[in-house]
Amino acid sequence: MENKLIGIKSGRNFRELGGYQTSNGKTIKMHKILRSGHLAELDDVDIGLLKNYQLKYDIDFRSKEEVEKEPDRVPEGVQYLYNPVFSSDLTDNSKSIDELLEETDSDPNFGFNNMMLSYEDIVTSSDAQHAYRTFFQFLLENTEEKETLLFHCTAGKDRTGMGAVFLLNALGVDFSTIKQDYLMSNVTTKENYDRLTKLVRDRGGNENTVQAVQALMRVDERYLNHAMNIINNNYGGLNEYTKNIFWMDHDNISQLRNIYLA
Repeated sequence: MENKLIGIKSGRNFRELGGYQTSNGKTIKMHKILRSGHLAELDDVDIGLLKNYQLKYDIDFRSKEEVEKEPDRVPEGVQYLYNPVFSSDLTDNSKSIDELLEETDSDPNFGFNNMMLSYEDIVTSSDAQHAYRTFFQFLLENTEEKETLLFHCTAGKDRTGMGAVFLLNALGVDFSTIKQDYLMSNVTTKENYDRLTKLVRDRGGNENTVQAVQALMRVDERYLNHAMNIINNNYGGLNEYTKNIFWMDHDNISQLRNIYLA
């Protein structure tokens, strides 16, 4: 994990995808792809870190409401792309504690059920499919050496997590490694998870609320498995899904691997 975190202090879940091995012995290049949470609170030091990283593209998977509430801060010259996966934040990671207390007071399964539905939407909705299709189009444009593309949502774990699943699979990374990268968000966001759990209890939330909010604030292998079951049963598997939904044919996959693998 320490090799994946890039040292951002004023943001969360900023991670390199470089260094992962593919099934045929290639390695994802460093300084080409980053995944993260939102960039709204970055201080000047971390802006400088991203500048030194030669950040070129900032792909923002958040909804319009999230973007307006907390706009990204990026180095001058970075190309920003508003590319919403949802029309609103279905994962509820951008909601206030008061809103979450009200929604989860009587239903401990609210968080889990909400996340399962969110992952269905990520896979099946036309908006989400369009967003990830656009994501791959920009990945194919990031051809210069040592120039970096960053993609993110609010927490950097669900919309971003599935973006990483789609990308790593297309690059030929085995699924056990893909799952490990997905679940790593539970480690990299633990401080925020603990803080919110404490805040919910301090604000008078009952155990129903605590359980529900914890489900919203973590990734879960069951969420990923649910998405994969839909992809396998309805689309013929992840490779076919990538080809037919993201329009990534054999030539595009080869081009993608030429850009990102060494």
